[in-house]
Amino acid sequence: MEKDCTLSTPSPKRQSIKIQSHFNTYPLWKDKFRENCFKRIREDRNRLLWKMRLPTTKSLPEKDFIKSAFQDIVSEELERMKHSSLDEHLKIPTSAPDASDILWEYDGLHDTYQGECEEILLEMQQIFYENIRADSTRKEPENYIETWEDEEDEYLARAVYEHMQLNDKQVHKETWCPICKQGQLQESHQLIYCNLCELKLSKGDEVNLDILQTRLAEAHTEHLDRGCVSKPKFSMENRFGLTALYISCEVCKIFDIVL
Repeated sequence: MEKDCTLSTPSPKRQSIKIQSHFNTYPLWKDKFRENCFKRIREDRNRLLWKMRLPTTKSLPEKDFIKSAFQDIVSEELERMKHSSLDEHLKIPTSAPDASDILWEYDGLHDTYQGECEEILLEMQQIFYENIRADSTRKEPENYIETWEDEEDEYLARAVYEHMQLNDKQVHKETWCPICKQGQLQESHQLIYCNLCELKLSKGDEVNLDILQTRLAEAHTEHLDRGCVSKPKFSMENRFGLTALYISCEVCKIFDIVL
C-alpha cells in the first residue's frame, strides 16, 4: 500500500533525476545500445555468413537480407534493454536510483528512436562489409590459421566477398572442399571430387554440386545453432557399405551425414 502511494505521488528527488535524464540518460542509452548491437554483429557473424549461402536466402537481395537480420538484432537488443530496465524498477531501492535505472522514463527516447536506429543500422552494415573485405584480402602465413574462428572467418569471408563481387553463375562454379579447405570441388558424370584431396562422392540421380553446396551450408548452420564454437571436422566415412561425407565435432558430439 505504501509502495502504491509512492508511485502515484513522485517525490521531488525522483522528479529531479527524471529531469536530469533528459540531458544525460539518453546518451548513456545510446552508447550502451550501440555497443550491444555491435557486439551481436561479432557474435552472430558466422551464422549470418552461412545463412547467406542457403537457398532460402539466396532468393533475397543480399543487402535486403543483411538489413533484415540487423533490424532483428536491433529490435531484440532494444527489448532486452527495456526489460532489463523494467526489472530494475521492480526491485525495492535501497538508495537513490541511478540515472541508467530510469532509462525508459525519458519520453524523448521514443520520439528519436527511429532516427537513431537507422543510424546504427547503417554503421552495422558498414562494419560488417568492411570486415568481410578486410578478411578476404588479408594474407597470412600458411600455418597462421589455428583456431576454428580464424579458419571459419577466413573461409566464409572469402566466400561472401566473391558472392558480392561476382554474378550468380560465376559464384556457383566454385565450391571449396570442406575437408582440405584448399581445393575446389568439381563434378564429372559420375563423381563429385576435390582436385587436391581424397574427397570423392558418387553422383546419384538427384545429387550434384549445387546440392552438396547447400548441404554444407546447412550442416555448418545446424552446428552453429547448437551453440557450439568448436571446430567441426568433415571426413569421408564408409559405414554399412556406404561411403558418405560426414560432419563431426568432439565437443558437442555431433556426427551426421552431409551427403
